[in-house]
Amino acid sequence: MRRALCLSLIAAVPDVALAAQDPELGAWRQNLDGTKGRSDDAGIHASVSQFDADVTDAVFTNQHVYVDGEGIPSHKIGPWPNNPNTATGRDWTWRIPRSPRPSNNPVETGLGAIGTMVNGVPFFNAKDGRSYRNRRVWEQDAIYWEGLSLDVGLGHPQMSGDYHYHSRPTLLSEQLGDNGLPREHSPILGFAFDGYPVYGPIGFTNPDGTGGLKRMESSYTLRNITRRRVLPDGTRLSQSDYGPDVSAQYPLGCYVQDFKLVAGSGDLDEHNGRFGITPEYPQGTYAYFMTVDENLEPAYPYLIGPRYYGVVDTVNTGPGGGRANPPGTATDYDPFSIYANDVEAGGTGQVTIGNAEPFATIILAWSIAGAGPTPSPWGDVSLSYPIRQVNPLSADANGKVTLGITIPLSLATQTIFAQALQQGSSPELSLPARVYVP
Repeated sequence: MRRALCLSLIAAVPDVALAAQDPELGAWRQNLDGTKGRSDDAGIHASVSQFDADVTDAVFTNQHVYVDGEGIPSHKIGPWPNNPNTATGRDWTWRIPRSPRPSNNPVETGLGAIGTMVNGVPFFNAKDGRSYRNRRVWEQDAIYWEGLSLDVGLGHPQMSGDYHYHSRPTLLSEQLGDNGLPREHSPILGFAFDGYPVYGPIGFTNPDGTGGLKRMESSYTLRNITRRRVLPDGTRLSQSDYGPDVSAQYPLGCYVQDFKLVAGSGDLDEHNGRFGITPEYPQGTYAYFMTVDENLEPAYPYLIGPRYYGVVDTVNTGPGGGRANPPGTATDYDPFSIYANDVEAGGTGQVTIGNAEPFATIILAWSIAGAGPTPSPWGDVSLSYPIRQVNPLSADANGKVTLGITIPLSLATQTIFAQALQQGSSPELSLPARVYVP
């Protein structure tokens, strides 16, 4: 009965066409309702609640997509024990190449932003910027040395107020329907500044898309050393560059040089990625994967490896980086889409559907069975049976509708997949959305 109902809703609109979305456009988490930053800490909340959360605008050319944001996520942030800094709006404009290409001479990731998550928040590499005796030889691992200052979403601010991540952002992952378990392929959670996508930890077992799903494993491993006198590449150091002997105070893993690449030991290469098929790139792409261990704890090198795979767009890096200027010929990207916040079992989630036609009738459908695709006479729907629907909604004069939806306790630990259909003069299916219910 539900099957027939869902297909009848779609079949009743013969002009519906599922336009192929370029992933570098469709992946962004655009703020549709003015949601602000927030925190359970009153002082932090007073600061971040002044700023719009997530991506506030996106435009594109044939070569690039430009995304604006304050660098403040819509998930809760703070507090940051032992970190005196405060997150603040940064008015970023990131420029991401739409046709990334491999580099013949891969460059190292530097300190500061090396990419952006799809909520516009930058991510950093594995280092915290400090080293043993300031020699820049044994460089501190940020997850080890700064772990206590990370908040529940695994982010924190630096002195300039830049809120950022060093590893898989857990609360953003939940907002995008990724709980780190191999039920569905992870979504794109970010883009490195060479333009290649960064996925969560779950990918197809084989690069050709076969073999089911698995947690992607890094090919980096802890070295079997007790003294820090030789670098991972075999370079023997002078005494002045020795690191501290391995001890309870300086355990293995507290410096990034404690790890070495064992090619082929995991699923990923030295850059923490591989070339293969993903749901968004059925013809294949190079992609990075966020690495975690069997307990979903961050696993080195966390996001991308010590070097980028592709050619880096340096407008995003260094002094003044993150302030790209789109050309006047750039096209606005305002997709018909769904934006959900505060989706927790037993609570009331806020769902906004935006960029529809003014006063259009909108059908919101959802499923916990999977992302499809489910064939229909008019294209594939990104939901699996059984599919349920919310009562028909009416968009306002701005093509937007916001509603509160009570989330039953029975949906705890489930992933909800959703898609909307507008029945205006130009019927259209929204971008698909998914969210994990904690």
